[in-house]
Amino acid sequence: MFNRLSILFFLYRSKINSRDETPIYCRITLKGKRKQFACGIFIKETDWIVKHSKVDEHVNDSKYINDRIKSIRTGLMKSFALLEKRHEHIGIQQVYEQFSGNTIEIKTLLKTFDYHVGQIGELVGRDYSQATYGKFVLIQKHVSEFLYKEYRMKDISLADLKLGFLQDFEHYLKTIKRHNQNTVNKTIERVKKIVNIAVAHGWLANDPFALFRKKQYIKEVVFLDNNELLLLEGKQLADRLEGVRKFFLFSCYTGLAYHELSTLTRSHLKKDKNGWLWIEMIRKKTKRPISVPIIPKAMQILKSCNYLPSAETIFNPISNQKLNAYLKELAVECAINKHLTHHVARKTFATTVLLNNDIPVDVASFLLGHSKVSTTEEFYAKVQKDRVVAHLSKFI
Repeated sequence: MFNRLSILFFLYRSKINSRDETPIYCRITLKGKRKQFACGIFIKETDWIVKHSKVDEHVNDSKYINDRIKSIRTGLMKSFALLEKRHEHIGIQQVYEQFSGNTIEIKTLLKTFDYHVGQIGELVGRDYSQATYGKFVLIQKHVSEFLYKEYRMKDISLADLKLGFLQDFEHYLKTIKRHNQNTVNKTIERVKKIVNIAVAHGWLANDPFALFRKKQYIKEVVFLDNNELLLLEGKQLADRLEGVRKFFLFSCYTGLAYHELSTLTRSHLKKDKNGWLWIEMIRKKTKRPISVPIIPKAMQILKSCNYLPSAETIFNPISNQKLNAYLKELAVECAINKHLTHHVARKTFATTVLLNNDIPVDVASFLLGHSKVSTTEEFYAKVQKDRVVAHLSKFI
């Protein structure tokens, strides 16, 4: 009953007029909140039947008055039912506004995107990266295109969202956009986040996508083993590829992501009390501090880079796109039959350098700068099979 609308008609005795007539008022109650308003009718107090909230039928104009009361009750119930159907946040004021014919803004999916994207935009550089902002802008564009192509709609009310909408959108991303399952899953998660924001603000009563289950996607982990690292280290290369090799190998031995390695300066290098050199910086993706010891092979690369000028980055700047193009060429030169990207270096650090040397998962998580240990555990699980085979081969 707490979430049902209660309607009561009564005489407001303190507002009796000069003709000794009392106004009829309506009081609506919802979720413990009350609102009352005048019905625009005055009657003699003796003509009012309290039990039935109506005027005695023997009174002149009783039919008009009772029909008016009935009409108000019906209108209020219809307004409440309409708001319920929309799954809108239903408050006492919203019911009254709907009943009175005042315009109530209909919340939509793309308007909710606008709201969240606007908030992210204001916090870029503080709580969010430019990349995160760009991803939500792109996903909003995908949703807008999907709505028009599949439903011939420019937008959709939050109240009209059903589980089938997300299922259709998933199909659209796979067939029209040709996205792989991993990309589809990430896109779906961000759309669900928008809907959760709507629920949190009371624009939607329940999450229509709560029963959606994303399809499992196990992405192949690409990394270099010890032999491939030796191939890469020992190959004679042209000068234009030498800098790329150092950049890539340093990540293989430190696990630094592209952004962190691109911005690495001497100020990030700290010595501990035992004289061991560490890299200390904030990881852009997770906003978490990372501390990575510089192992001997990484130190050799560092010394060859002449890293003394503190105002400049240690490695020459290169775009991620150009770097990956050079890495493709580097793989051919070294006869490494794998698709090399800079991220492969980070996976190599996690696998060949850490896991294969029995580094505990919590330590690895710290060195990799993961926001959750479960992220590291999930990665370790993917490569565990190869490790088991490697260990058992010693006994064969």
